[in-house]
Formats: sequence, C-alpha cells, structure tokens
Amino acid sequence: MPRKAFVEDLQQAIGSFSHPRTSDVNLGLEDGSLTFKYALLTHGGLDVTVQALVTDVGDYPSSHMYMIYTTSENIPPEVSQGIEDLGTLDGLRVADMLSRLTKRLDKATSVPSQDRVNQDQDAMDGDEASAEASEAEFEGDSDAESLDAWSPKSSFHHIVTSGNDRNRASRAHSRSTVLKIRRRIRSDLLLAKEAGFRVGHLGGLLDNAEDFFITISIRVARLGISEEAMQAWHLNPQQYFILLLRYNSGYRPLEDLRDANGGPQRAQQVVFRVGLSYRYNVSLDAAIEAFSPTKTKDESQCEYEPIQNQGSDRSTRLLPCFIGSSLQELMNKRLLSIIGYRAALGFGWKGAEAWYTDHQGSNWSTDDGVDVKYYSADISNQAAALPRIVTDDHLIRGSTQPSFPLIAMQFALRHLVRCTEFCLVCHTPVEDDFEALKPYVCSKPLCLYQYMSFGFGPSIEHDIISQPHVVDLLTSFCYSSAASMRLKNLPIGLSLSVPAPSLLPPVPGPAVYGGSGSMMDAHDSSAGAVQPEGLHPVQSTHAPRKYKAKFDQANMELIMPNGGPFLRTNQWIVLTFPSIIGECFHCRVIEALHPVVRLGPPINRASIHIDLAVRAENAAKPTQPLPQALTPAATPPRQLHGESTKYPEIEIIVYDQNFDDLSLRDKQATICTVLDILPSVADMKEYLQSKHGKDMDLRKWQDRISPAAAGVLRWIIASNRSCIIEVDHIEGETSRASEERVTGMSQWMQFRFAQGAPDKEQRFIQSIRETTTTALYPTQYAWHGSPLYNWHSIVREGLHFQDTSHGRAYGHGVYHATDVRTSLGYSGGFLTHDGKTFGTWPHSQLKISQAVALNEIVNAPSQFVSSNPHLVVAQLDWIQTRYLFVKINASIKFDEEVQPSEACVQDPTFTPKGADGKRIVIPITAVSKSRRPISKAVPKRDKRIKLGRGCQIDDAIILSDDTDIEDLQILMSDDEEPEADPPQLAEAAMTDFVPGNLDQGSLPLLEAPIYATSTGTKALQRELNSTLKTQDSRPAHELGWYINRELISNMYQWIIELHSFESHLPLAKDLKAKGLTSVVMEVRFGKDYPMTPPFVRIVRPRFLSFMAGGGGHVTAGGALCMELLTNSGWSAVSNMESVLLQVRLALSSTDPRPARLEPGPVGDYGVGEAVEAYVRACHAHGWQIPPDFHSSYAPSNTANSVTPMNSDKPLPMLPM
Repeated sequence: MPRKAFVEDLQQAIGSFSHPRTSDVNLGLEDGSLTFKYALLTHGGLDVTVQALVTDVGDYPSSHMYMIYTTSENIPPEVSQGIEDLGTLDGLRVADMLSRLTKRLDKATSVPSQDRVNQDQDAMDGDEASAEASEAEFEGDSDAESLDAWSPKSSFHHIVTSGNDRNRASRAHSRSTVLKIRRRIRSDLLLAKEAGFRVGHLGGLLDNAEDFFITISIRVARLGISEEAMQAWHLNPQQYFILLLRYNSGYRPLEDLRDANGGPQRAQQVVFRVGLSYRYNVSLDAAIEAFSPTKTKDESQCEYEPIQNQGSDRSTRLLPCFIGSSLQELMNKRLLSIIGYRAALGFGWKGAEAWYTDHQGSNWSTDDGVDVKYYSADISNQAAALPRIVTDDHLIRGSTQPSFPLIAMQFALRHLVRCTEFCLVCHTPVEDDFEALKPYVCSKPLCLYQYMSFGFGPSIEHDIISQPHVVDLLTSFCYSSAASMRLKNLPIGLSLSVPAPSLLPPVPGPAVYGGSGSMMDAHDSSAGAVQPEGLHPVQSTHAPRKYKAKFDQANMELIMPNGGPFLRTNQWIVLTFPSIIGECFHCRVIEALHPVVRLGPPINRASIHIDLAVRAENAAKPTQPLPQALTPAATPPRQLHGESTKYPEIEIIVYDQNFDDLSLRDKQATICTVLDILPSVADMKEYLQSKHGKDMDLRKWQDRISPAAAGVLRWIIASNRSCIIEVDHIEGETSRASEERVTGMSQWMQFRFAQGAPDKEQRFIQSIRETTTTALYPTQYAWHGSPLYNWHSIVREGLHFQDTSHGRAYGHGVYHATDVRTSLGYSGGFLTHDGKTFGTWPHSQLKISQAVALNEIVNAPSQFVSSNPHLVVAQLDWIQTRYLFVKINASIKFDEEVQPSEACVQDPTFTPKGADGKRIVIPITAVSKSRRPISKAVPKRDKRIKLGRGCQIDDAIILSDDTDIEDLQILMSDDEEPEADPPQLAEAAMTDFVPGNLDQGSLPLLEAPIYATSTGTKALQRELNSTLKTQDSRPAHELGWYINRELISNMYQWIIELHSFESHLPLAKDLKAKGLTSVVMEVRFGKDYPMTPPFVRIVRPRFLSFMAGGGGHVTAGGALCMELLTNSGWSAVSNMESVLLQVRLALSSTDPRPARLEPGPVGDYGVGEAVEAYVRACHAHGWQIPPDFHSSYAPSNTANSVTPMNSDKPLPMLPM
C-alpha cells in the first residue's frame, strides 16, 4: 500500500540516512510529511528546520510529488534560494530525496552568493535524466505568469519549483510547441464532436494549464435504452450522460499515455468520473466536487426526476449514475491497458478485455502465440439493436492520431448501455440464461461479496423509502420460497454469521422452517448444498453448542460462568428460557466486561403458533420493567414464573456459524429465522426518515437489525433482476385510486412489472413486426398464475418452462389463461396445518396470499403450442410481462376504481376477464411509449414539447441547450473567432449584486499585518492571481463571490463579498429585506501560511447566533465554525477557490438550521469578538488552533477597533 511504503521508507531513512550536516530526521505533523534539521557552516552553525510534504501519499512511491519548505525564522537568503532552485524530486524514494535535497543545500550554502549564478548548470548533474525526459513531454503554460502562478494551495498539482524546470519549460513552450499542442487538442475534441457527442472543458485547457477537465456527453434519449430499462436504471431521457476527464499534468494525447508495449505509462495523468446532468456540461465546482475524496453520495440514490423540478443550480451538477462506482473503477484501472492490448495485438474490445482478465499481473509475450478466441466477433443481441453512436469504434478506423477522449467515451457507453451483459465487479461477461433488466454480478461468490460490501450494489435504504411496498413484496416472496424449501440461489459468500438452526427451539405445530419431522425433511439433503467455486468460506471452528448463564432480567445482563463463551461487543446471541417453550429472544451484546455481559433490547422471533394480540397483552404486564426495543416487532421476554433463584438460569446460542457451512435445509431455515426478527418495512422507513438524510444506513440500527438480517435483506433487494414499480399508493389502511390501475381487479394490489434484457422490448416489437404487423390487433393480453413460493425465482429468472410444476398436458411452453380465475387456481401453494395457513412473512404489511401476472403476447394463436383451453407460448420473445397483481391484507381497502382516461385497444376475441368475471380495461401506460398512438392535440414534430408521462421518448432529444462560448472557442483555430453571442438575458438580471459599491473605510478590520515571509508572499501572490483569474472568467451569479482588487493593498488581508445566494434560502430573503446584496468577509493569512489556515470571519452584517436559533456555521462573534479552517482540518494543498466554495456552502446550509440575519439595524462584528469566538469554537469541538493564530490575528485590544485599509506600515504590496 502507498502509505505503508512511505512509512517504511521513512523509518528506514530515520535509522540509516547519514549526512554530516543533517540530523533529527523524523515524521512530520502532517500526513505524508517529514522533517529534519540542516546545520549551516556559516551564521554561527545555525540549524534550519526543513520539511518535505508528499502532496498525495496515494501516489507514493512512483508518481508522487514533493513540496519542500522551511519553518525556521530568519533563514539566510542562500537557503531560501537553494530550496527555490531545487530540481524536481518527483517519484524519488525518501532516502533518494533526502540525498538530493541535502546535496543541493550543500552547494547553495558553501558557494559565495556572487558565484551562485553558475549553479544552475551544476544542478543539472543530478537531474540530467529527468530533464531530458521532461523536455520530451508536453508541458503546462507558455507564459511566465502561469508558471509563477503555482501555489501549494492551487489546483495545479504538477509542482514547478526549480529554476532549471523553468528554463526547460520555457524552451518546451515555444510558440510552435504551444500551437502544436492546441492543434492536437482541437483535433481530438473535433473527432468526438463529429462522432455525435457534445464536448466541453473547464479550466485553462488552451492556456496549457496543468490541471483541467474535459467533458464528453450525450443525451440519454439517444442511447437506444428502452423505457423499462430507464425506469430500472433511474435514468431520465432528458438527462445527459457525462464522461468527465481530469488531466493532472497537462494535456496528453493517447500515444503519450502508453508505453512502448502499449500499456499505461502514467495512468494518474488522467482520471475519470461518470454521471448525469441536465446540461451537456457541469460547473467547475461540480467537477471539483466529483473528484473530491470526501464525496460519499450513493450512486443508487439518483432518481428519475422530471425536468420541470430542476433548479438552475441542479442543471450544472454532476448527478450520480446507477453504476457509477463500477464504471469508474473499470475505466480508471483498466482502460489504458485495454487500449494498449488493442493497439499491440489487434484485438477488438471483447478480446482486449478478455486478455486483460486472463493475463493481468503476468508477463506476456506474443512469441507464445495468441489464442484465436481473443479475435472472435463481439456478438450481442443488445448491440444489434443499439444505435450506431453507441456501437461505433474509433480505434478500428486506423487513425494515426486517435482521439483519447472519444475512445474513452465509446468504452464507457459500451459498459453503460450493455451493463447487464457484464459483472459489475470483475467486468467479465455474465454467463446467464436469464436476460436481466438490471445489472448484477457473475456467479463467483467473491464478486457477490464485493458487490454487497463495497458499494457496487443498490441502496436498500433508497428503495425502502421510495418503494416500500416493492421491498415488502420481494421480502415476502423470499420468505415464502424459503419456508417451502424452494429457494434455488442462496446468499453464499457474504460471510454471514448466524445461530445454528439445530439449536433453536422447535416450533409447535408444523415446524415450517426447521426441526425434526418438519415439511422440509422430505427435501433435506446436504448434497444439494453445493458450494460454488472461487471463494472458500471460513469453516466454523467448533460444533454448535448451547451455553448456560444467569440472566438479570431487570438490567438485561448475563452473568457468565467460568468456561462460558467469550462474547464480544456487537456480537448477537439468542436467549432461550426453560419455562417458555418454543420461544427465543435475539439480542445484541452492548458491553462485554466478563463475567457480566450487557445486552440490548430483546427481539422476539415471530413464532407462528402464538397469537400476536395475546403476546402483546402478556408483554404489557411484566412484573419488572424491561428495556423496550425500537419497533413493535420486538417483544420482551415474559416474566418467568416458578424460578426460585434471583437470577434464573437460561441458555444462550451465539451467532457463530458460517451461513455457507449449513446444509441446504438449514440455510433456508436460517433465512426464515433472520427475516422473522427483521422489522417491518414501515418501521425501517420510519427509522431512515428520522435521520433526515444523515447516516441513512440500516446497519447503524444496531440494536434492532442484526448484520445477518441486514445482509439477507440487501441480497433480496440487490438480486432482484426485474423492474417492479408501485402503481397503488397505500396510506395507512387505504389505497388511493389511480388511472394507471387495471380495472376489474378490485382488492388486488397492482405493480408495473417488466423483465428481460434492456433490448427485450425491442425484440418483442420486432417479433410483432415479423409476425402480426398487418393484423388489426397485433397483440393480446393473458394471465399467468404461479404459486407464491415460485415468484422469488420468477422475478430473478423470468418466465420460462424449464421446470414442471403442474404438468404439461398441452405441450411445452409458458401457460396463460384469458380468465384470471383459471390462473388463480395455479397460484396457491401455501402450507397449511390444522386449518391455518403458514409461509408468509409475519411482519409484512401486505400479507400477500396470491400473485398473478398480466402478460402482453404476440397475437398469433395459430403458432402457439396450444390455444385451447390454455394459451401455451413457447417463444419467450413473444411475451412481455406488464403487470403483477397480488392479493393482500384484507384490512387494506381500495378506493372505487377509476376508469383510465385512455385505454389500450384489445382483441375482443381474447380480452382477459378479471376477478369479477368482467372484461378488464388496461390503461395506455401499459404499452411502451414508442407504440402508443400520438395524441392529435400534440403536433408530432413540435420541437419545444416538454417531456411528460405521455410523450414519445424521442421527443427528449429536441430539448436542447446552447453551447457555451468557451466550448465553441476550443474547437476553432487560433485565427478564428466565435460568432457573436446569441441574445440572452443580461448577467445583471441573474443577480442583484453590483461590484465595487463597498465602503471600505467603515469596515472594522484586524490590524494590518507587519509580518511577511518570502515563501508566504510568493504563494499568496500566485494564489491571488489564480483566484482573480477565475473571477474574471466566470459569471458573477455563478461564482457567488467577489474580490475587489482596489481593496487589497496587502496580500495577507483580503476583503471578499459573498453574494447571489439561492432565492429560497432564508439568508437571501433576510439580505433583501435589509437592502443588502452581499455578506462582507475578511480573510487573513498568518505568517506560517500555507502550512496554517487563513482566518475567515464575517464583518457585515451580523448573523443570528446559534443559541438564538441561527445557523450557517457562523459563531456568535462572526468567525466561521469549520474544521477546515483549523489546523485539524487544514491541508497545505487546499486552494482559496475551494475554501470560498466551502464557506459559501456552509452559509447556505440549512442543517441543522439555516443562517439568518440578526433582527434590527445592520450591524458589524468587532475584531475581538471574532477572535474569541474562533478560540471558543475550537475548544468546544476539540480542533487544533493554528500555532501562529494569536501572534498573527489577535488585535492589540479586544475592543471593536477599526483599522483603516491603508496602513503606513511597510507591507508586501501587490505588483502594479
């Protein structure tokens, strides 16, 4: 690991590095830093403390960069000059870096200053190889201002500190070289544009900047994705799919990104992100945020959102994509290698990806020959139906200068649109008979484990909140299948720790899921529990056993005997009581201080033989108070009777068995057990909503949901390969009427139900065209019923006829009926005992008892296997499932049915009948949008139609947005000028802020600083130039902050105005009410900057304090309460643009309360109260105060002193 390598090298250097003038080599205070003392031969043997900082430890030990500086006071000028003229140290190990650095310091301090002009040539001795390599590369900016504009806090990560580097850069950046780079950039981006993509850029791309972004985008509606797939993938046809490329070391064409063998040369030079946006390009802030290491938003929480709900700020954001994590990992780790294999061996995408999988990490040679399988054609049913822009391959055109951005986008689209063909973890083709609508993983258990554990899977929390009844449905289907011993695929490889099923108390009556003599015994066979290859689960180290302990029921504590199990905190156990037959209680270990073990609230297994009302009555009358669990599903142990001791003896069963080691019967019994103690979906939704968007992770509900239950629930939701969408909206005990309901099925809950690969709808339509294109009724509808325990498999494997459940008297195929009452005869399958029905999930709100599907079929009964008395269809492409109907809890009442405003036209000969025996009416929404009749009220070619539920998907492409002028310029040659700007709203109309109106003389400011260091002044000059350049290049309303050059006469003291806050924010409304257009801030930089953070405080107006109900992270004295602005959160590589962005976001934050202004006249904050408030905030949060804070910022007195902006003291001034 990079960090481990750095620490090991540093430890070795501490023990072995030897230099006569170097001492005290040690680890620095910052992550990735080290420090040492260097003794001068002059100046009385003065010791200078030198520090080296690796800007990104993750790049160590091959592509990292160093920043060298000194923290000593009054250092001799020759030391500063020596550090400033230091040659590049990039990529050196710690010992090598120290050796070269001390050698340079030796030269700088041993030669008289008048001869130091000759040292530039001397420095080449140690850097000759790197200098030659540097000359061969494309470099950054061509003008001196940009080269000097680097600061350790800017976004330019290729550090230039050497005078030799400047000389080499100057030569490389000759006019001809600059024009050559620009021509290549334009060529690459024009190729992408000519291929049909939108292109954009952020940052100084044409200015030869080191760090910038390129965006390649395409409207989702142009990707050929079916409506069903868009719903399943949470895509909106009006959105753009965006590939964001970040170049870290200037623009590099493809040939410079590969080595001689075609492999990646410096993969870190370009990094990828993917996402969605309602505009072809994103804002610079959004691009920076996309690459932020702290970005943790779950991709699966993106929603299908109408464009009319989008605000202007959202239109420029990069929204998460449903497989974003998987796709980004694939591109960042493999793309350059795969392209290299294609170039070296002549593979297509399929062969190169297979070669990478088979040969990664090994040395390969073409001398051994290449298997012809890698040259096989990439045959895909999906690809055949996709538009050309998705299937094009730029590499096969044989261009001598291929466009890397275009190639990257084509590769990204290959894995986006065809995502169901590839494993989301190992990215190999999925070998599966079922064509799924949702992407998943291959059969390797390791992939399933990573999919569930490392963020590649869906967010079950999002599904619980947005579609709780679908989660209820899926959980109920799984429970019924497990209780009936019908589960085929099980959650193998997830490292689930569970209690041994054989030790759990038997359930009186039909022991549906365990126990001797149960209905499972007929199916029991460990032979059926075949362990898949690829992952070998950890075997249980001991046979399952029970342990005895004393139980203090009042305090929920166990007193463990000697020799008992050593329980750990957060481990789960099961309690069984001798006096309560057939019941057990599951608890989490809260604290284990043996022999006393404190337990969490008890959760009762929902035993099917005990009436819930009786249990609730018994639980309501304990003789001693008991801790209550957080949901009604938790029932405390009943008071024990007949026990003579104070602490009765009980038995405990530890969750210490590996689920993978269990027999097939025990696996399914265990699934029922963990689902028995899972809260209801309604309770889980209530818990998540109580978090208000913070820490929305069910695994955090530790006292209520065991890790095993959470793992099984995640597997149930993630393994669902179909798209199921709620039609009914149940509120309490009532279902609201909807025009999307099929009539004739009252008291049946309805779901939209789609299956198959993303192109299955296209194949279905193609089947119609080939078979019944001229028929008056090209399709018909029919019912398909199946026992409840089969539906868990159906939603994952689709409808097929591989298994025979009810005989096949009329041939092989999928059986249908036109009367739902016929299909309902095949949809039973419940387990019964003594007149009672079993096998339903006890915590289900729906209490599903039957399920039946409504399918659309190609209307060619003459080609069916049978058309009387049942419709038997063998061609699976002729069947599309449209609705799923479930019979639910009788207590839920449905409103009177509403006739749909527009219905599907059905074949009168085969019109299905509903539960009431009447013909059903199917809403037009059941038909894919491409096949719906076009409304006469809407012109077919109207290019301005907003996309709604009733429009064609193709209409989405007509909603366009203008290309930014900067993106037009990048495609033109240097002697071309863009056309005049199209008429648009003046920028002034976008904000009420007018720059230059601030009266600086009335501002109470900190005393002007009198300190200055050479390092700090140069860094601030470059930082200020970069910040002002950004200000000049972006619209004021988009930027949101303003720096008046005239108010900065001292580089260590900036006056900044924040403005153009979102109009819905209370802060914006308060500002407008007081006649203000901005918030005035003072930013002060200490003498140790950039190693310490700036001091940022509000000057005007005064905000409502937190104690008085305010927010926005503003302290009572006006200082900002942000860890970023303390030594605990500050990083020397942060830049002021990002700081201003974070401050503005903090003021705009409404969590926990929005920022508000203090009522009354507009007031200013005094200097003293700001300093004191900052110190108080640091102490309250445990943040480290910068060591130079008091000396740099503390005023001469704590009064609200007013210091004029223009000071007579000698200060480092800005160059004019």
